[in-house]
Amino acid sequence: MSKLTENLTYDYLTAEAAPTREERIEATYAFGGSCSSLKLGMGKGCTKYNCRKFAQGGGCQLTLALGIVRTFQNTVVIIHGPLGCASNNLGVAGYSKTFRVLKHKPVTDNIWLHTNLDENDVISGGIDKLREAIVYAEQEYRPDAIVIGNSCVPGIIGDDIDALIDELDGQLSARIVPVHCEGFKSKFVATGYDSAYHGVLKKLIDPVKKAEKTNPGDSAGTTAVEQYIHSKTVNLLNVGSTSYGDEVELSRLLKALGLTVRVMPLYASIEEISRMGEAALNVSICATHDDYLIGHLKERFGTEYIIDTLPIGIKNTNQWLRAIAAFFKLENEAEELIAMETLQIEAALEPFKKVLNGKTVFVGGGETRIFTTAEFYQSLGMKVLGLKPHNFDRFAVPMIDDIDDPEAVVDVAPGQPAEELVVLNRLRPDLYVGHTGANAWVTKLGIPTTPLFGQSFNYMGYSGAFELARKAARRLQNTAFSKKIAANVALPFRPEWYASNPFDNIKEAQQG
Repeated sequence: MSKLTENLTYDYLTAEAAPTREERIEATYAFGGSCSSLKLGMGKGCTKYNCRKFAQGGGCQLTLALGIVRTFQNTVVIIHGPLGCASNNLGVAGYSKTFRVLKHKPVTDNIWLHTNLDENDVISGGIDKLREAIVYAEQEYRPDAIVIGNSCVPGIIGDDIDALIDELDGQLSARIVPVHCEGFKSKFVATGYDSAYHGVLKKLIDPVKKAEKTNPGDSAGTTAVEQYIHSKTVNLLNVGSTSYGDEVELSRLLKALGLTVRVMPLYASIEEISRMGEAALNVSICATHDDYLIGHLKERFGTEYIIDTLPIGIKNTNQWLRAIAAFFKLENEAEELIAMETLQIEAALEPFKKVLNGKTVFVGGGETRIFTTAEFYQSLGMKVLGLKPHNFDRFAVPMIDDIDDPEAVVDVAPGQPAEELVVLNRLRPDLYVGHTGANAWVTKLGIPTTPLFGQSFNYMGYSGAFELARKAARRLQNTAFSKKIAANVALPFRPEWYASNPFDNIKEAQQG
């Protein structure tokens, strides 16, 4: 178990919905300052009470929750809510199909239905529409699972989707999975991950008969116990931002240690997901995404997990491998692998270091990904001017110390481009590395950008380190595109806005 989760409990499956992240972990979605002041505020526990007087639109829990469940093979998703709540599915249809092609999965379309609640349903309830949609999905598509994404409106009017699922239990061949992702309940969009996994844990993961647990190095016990202890099966938990190249690279490294790797749950079959509890170790590559899932699997099946780092860059990939190897008593094998891989990647990075040394960078996106990415660029000789995590919680606090400059700017903000652009306009980094959707705004400032993640490229492990360096060097060798965009496309802000304090709208909690 990680020290980062040692005082957390995960016994929530008797409830209909997952608790919000405000209730469950120490986190903040509003902060403006430096690395050192963020660490101080998180240490005192006051930063989690920060809020905003004004905020632009942020993300939606429903989007993040559906981003997990709609990838499952032979699954129908039903969005229970007004028509607008389904609009995101149109934009990701091609995205999901591309991922299936890249991951060598059956190439099928996303199948989703919508209950299209209207004003009358707000008064009389939408359960009848939902029942009709579930029965239609079963008869028309014969799926292995039907997932219900419960949006804000049915959450407000009190539609009891769990009672309906109990009513239909045994009448359908598909498993019915409720996902309570009503966005009004939490200001942390990452609660959507917990909402999705709450439904998965309750309805899709089957019980596993486990032998008594002991440490992998122990020799005592029955043959069945020894067989389990010495099992080399690892669940490598993927997320929406991992590419097929990432999965291949991380699987390659684990297989080099003699481990059997199962990549899941995204794009897995329902049968594969049902057997998730059988692995010897769950390996997370994103604590923000996975802690609710692996915490429950630990309490339910006793399965240990690795959650402390994200394998981006040489240092963090080495740390990730050592943690996994320690569990299986493979430390010597891991050190041999690390030495060989590090020697090769260091030599390959030398040409890029000449281009990147002395340049400045700003990184925005998910908390663990941006800190590990920033640390890697820093190791290439770049100076980290600032970071913009969507949220910030206990899982990223140790990573603050990896940033050399304690006064590097930190803007914790889900979305909020107007706030971020003021910061960037003053810092003027040589390169911006950002999350999907942010790069277009930043390019209009004339700052070269490169994506934080993508479908078709590799970002993790040693080969990912090479790709990150190569992309950054290419961007900085030709900055004409961003300059031409800035010269011809204006941002919708007045000079007075750029002169203002970007953190004026953040209300800080009073200490003491």
